[in-house]
Amino acid sequence: MNNSKQDPQSVDDNENPNKQSGEVDNENKKKGPNMTAEGEIIYENIIAVQKKKTPNDNTFIITCLKNHFVFYNLNEAELENIVKKMFYCEVAINDYIFKQSDNATSFFILERGAMEVIVNEKSKRELKAGDGFGELALLYNAPRSASVKALEHCFLWGIDRNTFRRAVEEMITKEYEENRKFMEVVRFFHNLTNEQKDAIAAVLIVQKFYKNQVIVTEGDPASSFYIIKEGNVTVLKANKEVRKLYKGDSFGEQALYYNTVRQMTVRAEDEVKCLALGRDTLTKVLGDQVHAVTFRNLQKWAFDKNVHLQKLNKAQIDKVLDVMKISSYKAGDVIMKKGTVANQKIVVIIEGSLKKAKSGMIVASKAQAWGEEYMLESNKNKTFEDDIVMETDGVIAEITSENFVECIGGNLEEIIANNQKNQEKKMQKADQNKRKEFQNIKLNELIYIKTLAFGQFGPVYLVKAKYDNNYYALKSFNKAQISEQSLEKYICQEKAVLELVNFPFIIQYARSFKDSCDVYFLVEYIKGIELFDIIRDIGIFFFQKKKNQKKDYQIRMIRSFTQPQ
Repeated sequence: MNNSKQDPQSVDDNENPNKQSGEVDNENKKKGPNMTAEGEIIYENIIAVQKKKTPNDNTFIITCLKNHFVFYNLNEAELENIVKKMFYCEVAINDYIFKQSDNATSFFILERGAMEVIVNEKSKRELKAGDGFGELALLYNAPRSASVKALEHCFLWGIDRNTFRRAVEEMITKEYEENRKFMEVVRFFHNLTNEQKDAIAAVLIVQKFYKNQVIVTEGDPASSFYIIKEGNVTVLKANKEVRKLYKGDSFGEQALYYNTVRQMTVRAEDEVKCLALGRDTLTKVLGDQVHAVTFRNLQKWAFDKNVHLQKLNKAQIDKVLDVMKISSYKAGDVIMKKGTVANQKIVVIIEGSLKKAKSGMIVASKAQAWGEEYMLESNKNKTFEDDIVMETDGVIAEITSENFVECIGGNLEEIIANNQKNQEKKMQKADQNKRKEFQNIKLNELIYIKTLAFGQFGPVYLVKAKYDNNYYALKSFNKAQISEQSLEKYICQEKAVLELVNFPFIIQYARSFKDSCDVYFLVEYIKGIELFDIIRDIGIFFFQKKKNQKKDYQIRMIRSFTQPQ
């Protein structure tokens, strides 16, 4: 290995008038232990060169950092601080700057030349001027996942591991609150305690990728897990699209469980931001719970998405998950044999996918539960017409039909029916309790906030109740106007309808009041504009028809509310 010592007071390019622009004097190349100005040892195979940065050098480095998926979010001052600590070096043609499985101590930006990335002795891609490399091993505290070889005489800017980590920690601190909130809506983290979530949020790294940029490559060593924070990605297997993933989806979980390679390539469909988490980092936070937490979360997610299993209650699901056995399988392993009864077990795909051996049709993919439909009465006598096998290496959780029935307490269809009845009873009881609580609200205890609108019979007020701190809309009806127009019957009918209906998309009625001048209806307050006002503003929907042409409009229903009248 070529060694040198870094000198923070490096010489200027212009000190040698015979040297062409961009070249470096041989006397400025020093050999000895490679060290930074702060005394950090550099293990990569480089020749450190004394070179004072020019304004063009600074601009080049900052531009490269801004375009890098790790450093994109740093401000100018933070970028300039990194630039100050970067050292200059070179690598001779055909030399390896580092090899796969080496320890990692530096991140590099290629200034001149070309380099080749090699994984398991196979050429993967070529690096050109402006490309950064070597960051992954530093991010996740992992050995080098690839070898990098100089195809030409190359010149590079480098930064040591500690300076790199400090820059990353600054970004993590800036994004902590936002990432912590985002974790609450990501299913992967649902089974963690608040303390565990806090600890993970403190180490999550936000990475930015541009349209068509490859995030992970099939066959590369895997050491990190990703959650999509913004944008969409495409998952490819052997260059064929397998699926698309969206905000809140995750990929690369297998990297958290064991040393493995990427099973698929993931490419950004548009500008994408991901939260990245390394295996070693997560292990420090969760200890030996990594497998248990991540596997269980994925199983719960699969149950939530399944049309039948989602109707089980929490206690039933937890019992099933406690009994499910988790096993690793190789591609082609038979999970269900041809000719056997179909209702033998339920499986959840943790990693990989299941397919029919002959036709190749995928029957279940990652985070999907499969096999429960054969436990329905109409399917209990069915048999498999083809072997069900693993499409790729993978991990599945499985439970036999006998154990499943024992865990949930009976036949699947009967249990689902009982759960629905119990849920209806709970909802009715909760509704009755809520209506009783509404009777505690008194007109003189309502806090006026503002006037929302003026109705046909009087103003509508936004009010706040003292006893429950909730907001309500208080509709007023002028008694004199009601009597004058003989509307008593219609007001009573509206009240009767309000008391009768109980549906999530209809505003909920609380109670009525009266005083010497007005009658009042207290109803749920929903923030927003009334549908009537929107229709009035944008006009009536219509179908446009032309000769030999008909254009249909599909109206997507948005969760809103309907007024009883």
